[in-house]
Amino acid sequence: TSLTDDDRAALYGAFLTVSAKLRGPDGAQALVLFRRKGKRAFEAEKSNDG
Repeated sequence: TSLTDDDRAALYGAFLTVSAKLRGPDGAQALVLFRRKGKRAFEAEKSNDG
């Protein structure tokens, strides 16, 4: 399955998993990790564009 396939069930399941993780005992730590990964991905994408 590629990222462009219309697999809404898989995406929804992934969001539900993330949501449960954030509500769990390690939620604050998970949020820090998610933000760090997202920031790095945005920076990498930005450097590839220019």
